[in-house]
Amino acid sequence: MRCISQNVQRMDYLKSKTTSMKKILLALNLLLSFYTIKGQNACEVNYIAFKKGVSIELTNYDKKGKINTVQRQEINSIEAIDGGFEAKTSMAFYDKKGKTISEGGYDMKCRNGVVYIDMTGMLDPKAMEAFKDMEMEAKGTALEFPLNLRPGMTLPDGDVNIKAKSSGLTLVNITMSITNRKVEKAETITTPAGTFDCIKVTQDVDLKSVIRKKYGMETWYALGVGVVKSHTLDKAGEIENTELLTKLEK
Repeated sequence: MRCISQNVQRMDYLKSKTTSMKKILLALNLLLSFYTIKGQNACEVNYIAFKKGVSIELTNYDKKGKINTVQRQEINSIEAIDGGFEAKTSMAFYDKKGKTISEGGYDMKCRNGVVYIDMTGMLDPKAMEAFKDMEMEAKGTALEFPLNLRPGMTLPDGDVNIKAKSSGLTLVNITMSITNRKVEKAETITTPAGTFDCIKVTQDVDLKSVIRKKYGMETWYALGVGVVKSHTLDKAGEIENTELLTKLEK
């Protein structure tokens, strides 16, 4: 009888331990889920759109207000990666008549509330279309957009180098550097897509290819949206072209 009693006590003890372990595992899973959701929310509440299904249209105008190009982007997926999340974005450019210029995409990563953008997606689509049948090699640093943008901040530089090759021989070497990135001020901007509370960022761009071009940019970003308005400036600070958010689907 004593042996049976000890076995019963041992079984009750093991059962209690198993129940406790299940509770601990459940608590850990709930905690992990909480931090995963929290991380996703941190990525979504950024000055760059980082949410599956967000679709934007940006229309580029010349000095006279005539359409140069129309750009459409959509975030197709958000996936968990080591230390954060990755968004895969599709992108297409059209001319003023609606004819497709180029199609492609780029990746964004988000870690600890900072979004890192692959700068290859920022190069002129018309220029890149000329090299579509060549071997492409790209490297550089991503452009960073932290969660807490505020006036007075200086943001890290970014750069990208792309080589277009044929039979292993480099035919074209393109380098773009973005420097002197500053968060200037908060402003309200109205475009055909609506009215947005924005933060203004200025930067200098140095593009080296067959010819070299330096220009300035001032861009207004809205939370959860990204670019709402942008100006490209010549050496004298005059506006060369303007880009506006013309459609937004969230």
